Amino acid sequence: MKNSFLEKLLERAPRVGAAELHTHFSRLAEEKGFLETLFNTLQEGVTVLDSAGRLIYWNRAAQRLLHLPEAIEPGTWSLQRSLRGVDWRACLQERRSSSGTMEVNYPEHRILQYALVPLGEGEGPKHVAVFHDATRERAEAKSAVETGRAEALTLLAAEVAHEIGNPLNSLHLQLQVMEKDLRNTTGRGLEKILGSLEVCRQEVKRLDGLVARFLKALRPQATQKKPESAELVLEEGLAPLQAELQDRKIWVEKEVAPGIGPVPMDRDQVQQAIYNLGRNAMQAAGEQGLVRIGLQKEGDYVVWEFRDNGPGIRQEDLVHVGQPFFTTKHGGTGLGLMIVQRIAREHGGDLQIQSMPGKGTTARFRLPVSEKRVHLLEGKGAEAKA
Repeated sequence: MKNSFLEKLLERAPRVGAAELHTHFSRLAEEKGFLETLFNTLQEGVTVLDSAGRLIYWNRAAQRLLHLPEAIEPGTWSLQRSLRGVDWRACLQERRSSSGTMEVNYPEHRILQYALVPLGEGEGPKHVAVFHDATRERAEAKSAVETGRAEALTLLAAEVAHEIGNPLNSLHLQLQVMEKDLRNTTGRGLEKILGSLEVCRQEVKRLDGLVARFLKALRPQATQKKPESAELVLEEGLAPLQAELQDRKIWVEKEVAPGIGPVPMDRDQVQQAIYNLGRNAMQAAGEQGLVRIGLQKEGDYVVWEFRDNGPGIRQEDLVHVGQPFFTTKHGGTGLGLMIVQRIAREHGGDLQIQSMPGKGTTARFRLPVSEKRVHLLEGKGAEAKA
């Protein structure tokens, strides 16, 4: 560190007597010992990583939370070996800040919250990664959030759905009557009128489906998994957004990797998650923006990825994304990502959010390709799911 006490002392070493040097080095040793003691009393795991993701410093909490071997030398163990749910290498190379929540099943089940922040250049680019064990907090909060607030929201949603559902049913019936009457008549333009009626009927059906999915999302049902096509579910989840995407002139780039087999999932729930993530990306991109959608297999997971070129999310806000009623969007509720996180957890998967102000946001929705929940890592490892 430039202009540090140690650097100044080394510059003065030829002019300093042995007794004074001994005093200064004793002071440094005391300060170092104090800082080490302080870091080792923290319940949060603190690590410092080099540009390749190797651990060059860690405290006792990090050793426990990351299940590090007892005797390892700095620079010989990569974070990727302990936690494989995040593309750490990309974050480090691009010097990005990142935060999220990871579910670890080995050697014991834990919920880890992490924050990755770049440090100054110094003797080489470094990052500090801090890990908080939120297992107990998540268990306590889950009941409060997903029962108390969800029950209130469900009652409100039921009332709104009732008020919307009645006129929708009436419109649907009237359209059927009009279609029947028109088919008994002849004349120019009849086919055009019938075509317009069909569009109206499909739009009513789509609105009815959105209301039903909204109610189902807020009133969780038992997850019914069966093998489904990940690509087909992606298309179905994005279908209701096509008209708005075209209206806003948002460019969508889609890349689907070949060879993705059937994935066990609740089709309706995953469609709802894809719809929410697609809508978030669309709203963030804005008029004439760009949304990149990817579908690929990564190890034991299939990943739906949504990237936008919007304004991004500030670091201080990123740690709160996914909490009920927290939102960075004008007029938003913060419930969309809460629903997506719940769906991911119920499938044994995870949701990862990465963002930088001015460089857009990336949301990665991951589901396991099989029902197996535990995966041993290389060497000592443990599977981590964010």
